[in-house]
Amino acid sequence: MLSEILVGEDLIAMQKERGNICISITVPTHRLSPERRVDVLELEKAMQNAKKLLEYKYPEQDHKELLQAMDDLFVTIDFTRNAEGLGMYISPHLKLAIQFPFPVEEKVMVGEHFEIRDMLYKVNMSHPYYVLLLSKKGVKLYEGMMDQLTEISDNNFPTEYEDDYLYSKPSRSTSYAGQAHVKSFEKEKSVLEQIRFEDFFRNVDAALNDYLVGNTPFIVMGTDKEISWFTDVSRHNRLLAGKLSGGYQHANTTELSEISWPMMQRHYHAESRKLLSEFVEKYGGNLGVFGIEEVWQAAQEGRAHRLLVEKDYRVPGFISLEDNKFHLRAPNKTHKLVADAIDEIIGMVLEKNGEVYFTENNELEEYRHIAMIKRY
Repeated sequence: MLSEILVGEDLIAMQKERGNICISITVPTHRLSPERRVDVLELEKAMQNAKKLLEYKYPEQDHKELLQAMDDLFVTIDFTRNAEGLGMYISPHLKLAIQFPFPVEEKVMVGEHFEIRDMLYKVNMSHPYYVLLLSKKGVKLYEGMMDQLTEISDNNFPTEYEDDYLYSKPSRSTSYAGQAHVKSFEKEKSVLEQIRFEDFFRNVDAALNDYLVGNTPFIVMGTDKEISWFTDVSRHNRLLAGKLSGGYQHANTTELSEISWPMMQRHYHAESRKLLSEFVEKYGGNLGVFGIEEVWQAAQEGRAHRLLVEKDYRVPGFISLEDNKFHLRAPNKTHKLVADAIDEIIGMVLEKNGEVYFTENNELEEYRHIAMIKRY
């Protein structure tokens, strides 16, 4: 569906709905057929909870059309193609069903903005990548987007390996020579095979220039020997996100996706840890803050360059209306309650063109679960 392809555009559209009645529902789902039956029931229960919240918080004239929009969206969902999570997002101007190729928590929220954390996490992982499949018969290239691979078929790929080296089994020259000549010929064949494959892979590597633009990462798959021959001659090793050793030449696209996507997830998580190292460096130069109160203040002032927050970290609190400061405890001033200050911070950072990145839970424990690199 279109919303799966244009996830970044969907996020922008969701942000524009801020101030309207917004319904956010996420539930874990299952890829395997027997478990999918439960997913329908779980989503229906979550929808019932959303409807109760909607009816409790808003008068009928404000929510009647949203109730119908929720039901209309539900019947469009194809439960035979589940990923690991499913999201439904409904507002007066928006109606989206989104699959998530990573685990999600069950959430039902009704308020004046969408719960966009899972969508942001998906955007963080929606960068293109490539999978290069090596074999002695030839090379295939796949373009990846999250857990989906598409084989490339153009002037460069797939490409076949043509072996014009003729090998004749040697015969013994004398009885004294024994196996010496046989071993010599076998060694010669092995060396020539390596030379020829490295030359072939060198041409393959040159063809990758047309695809690995803008530091796009890629995975290489093949036997240990094939991977070694390729990496020995490749000029793209700095973009290598991982190596998968094995005989995958007969695997179909779905099987290759299931193998490569977990490796790319680990690569993206490693990239977020690099951002943590950048934060530590910036903090030493007075361009980093951590902890909910300090981060809130910097976001409020428009100083956020990059926000790092644990994926499931949530903090309720209070906003003083006089100075718009965040408090974990109710202040002795006029204030309002916020159900989750993290969502509010994310909204402020994105509104002022900052970037948001997620880490795994507890990775930022030393920095009270949330950190920010400031612009100035």
